[in-house]
Amino acid sequence: MEPVDYVTSTSWLLPPPEMDNATVWNATASRGGSGGRRSFPDDGHTRILFYAIIFVLAMAGNALVIATLALDRRMRTVTNLFLLNLAVSDLLLAVLCMPFTLIPTLLRNFIFGKAMCVLIRYMQGAINDTCLLIKSTAAEY
Repeated sequence: MEPVDYVTSTSWLLPPPEMDNATVWNATASRGGSGGRRSFPDDGHTRILFYAIIFVLAMAGNALVIATLALDRRMRTVTNLFLLNLAVSDLLLAVLCMPFTLIPTLLRNFIFGKAMCVLIRYMQGAINDTCLLIKSTAAEY
C-alpha cells in the first residue's frame, strides 16, 4: 500500500494507512483498547449516515428559522436578528464544512485541489469564529 498524503485537518480521525478498519477493530479488541473500550468499526456507511442526518436537520432547521424571522414582521427584534445571523452562519457551516470534511475523511485524500484546500480551511475557520462571536454577543443580551 502506498503512503497517503494527508492534507486535511481531519487526518487524526483516520487509522494509520497500513491498517484497515478490521485490523484496527481486532487490535483494539484483543489488547483491551483504551481502558477496556473497543473502537467502533467504521466502513464509511455509518459516518455517511450520521453526516447526512445532521446535514438534513441543519438545512431544514436553519431554513425554517430564517423563513420565520424573515416573513413575520412581529419577529423582527434585536435578539431575533442575532438568531437570524446565527442561523445563516450555521447554514453556511453545514454547506461549506460538512461535505468538505466528510469526503476527504472517507477517501483519505483531498480531491478538490490546492486552492479549494486553502479556501475551505479559511472558510471553516471564519464561519466557526463568526458563530462563536454571534453566540457570545447574543449571550450578553
